[in-house]
Amino acid sequence: MQVVSPKEAVDAIPDGTVAIFPGGCANPLEFFNAFSSGVERFKNLTVCSGMSWSDYGFLSRGLGQHFHYLTWHASPRIQELFRENDRSKVSFVPIRLSELPRVVCRGGPISPGVTVVQTSFPLEDDTVSLGISVGPNRGFIDSADLVIAEMNSNMPVTAGDSRVALSAIDLGIESSHRLATYDTGTPEPRDLLIVDHVLGLIPSGAWVQVGLGSIPDRVLAGLSGIKDINLYSGMLSQGLVEFLSTVSHRPQVINGELAGGDSLYTFCDRNDVVEMHPISVTHNLERLMKMSRFVAINSAIEVDLYGQSNGETIGATQISGVGGSLDYIEAASLSEGGFSILAFPSTTAGDRHSKIVARFNRDAAVTMPRFCADYVVTEFGIARLRGKSLWQRAEALIEIAHPNFRPQLANAL
Repeated sequence: MQVVSPKEAVDAIPDGTVAIFPGGCANPLEFFNAFSSGVERFKNLTVCSGMSWSDYGFLSRGLGQHFHYLTWHASPRIQELFRENDRSKVSFVPIRLSELPRVVCRGGPISPGVTVVQTSFPLEDDTVSLGISVGPNRGFIDSADLVIAEMNSNMPVTAGDSRVALSAIDLGIESSHRLATYDTGTPEPRDLLIVDHVLGLIPSGAWVQVGLGSIPDRVLAGLSGIKDINLYSGMLSQGLVEFLSTVSHRPQVINGELAGGDSLYTFCDRNDVVEMHPISVTHNLERLMKMSRFVAINSAIEVDLYGQSNGETIGATQISGVGGSLDYIEAASLSEGGFSILAFPSTTAGDRHSKIVARFNRDAAVTMPRFCADYVVTEFGIARLRGKSLWQRAEALIEIAHPNFRPQLANAL
């Protein structure tokens, strides 16, 4: 590995290639600033990334002129770009995360020439740690001809399979910026009702996956009150600190990404309980389905009366992605004693719209087909859809919809 300036790293990127930028809370600010400052040298670059909690500073200049942005997980922070519907600027490719290592790989449908990652500073064994963002990055490193690492003094050294040999990195940049953070916000009273419903379903000894957001984060924290719980997830948030600080046993924690505040990152630094692994482990269906009592807890933007869910779009605007929810939902359905839960408030903010709908808008994405549906939870209760007819499903979902919308949902049958 050669240590260079951020400008030298950007200058080394060949025009016309596909460059993978970090997602999650890995936010290489030195590299992003240099990229934006020198973006005019590119004429036909494609930048790819997944979900990110950064400020997307690399999109500040040159988008649509010097490079195109392609993503498989459109954060709400860039939904305005998708509203513009400008093909020269941004495009979305639907990929479930278990398939990402076979889609974005050397010789694959998306073949990266350059991979940028954020890591720790070099360690005593001539490695760096991918820290809070392991997920897809190991595969991206193996697939690229040029690997650039922004080595951040604040990146924790995490356990599991997070270390990368210095010999696998071509260029290194030094940095000391604060890592990107993710705030789940303060839960509303109705969110806490949903959390209680969800926790009441989870059996002792379960392996649990949780998604992101205020409700999943509070569920994560509350799992410490259930006997012999273990975690197996693609991304864990701030509630992990409370879970591990209050749980009465030593749990196993298998995870791919961390998204929270500084206290979460400090807590996980050299903490051998929290094992970080690549997608080939965290989203491995064959491995997951063999776990007894595997419980997948995710959310949705809307669910129709027959159980299919949309977790990606509002109208025609892409605000999220397929992600790993379907991987975990499928695994839960095949696990002995396992099941999946979709948990969300019954309405949008201010009770303006029901999130249980008679049918989707024609532009809405179907993220989870109806045959995968199991438990659906709102603040008004629990509906179990597995094994129910379409009519029974509709009736069960209407019962947990907001009372203001139940009559019109019933009339739509």
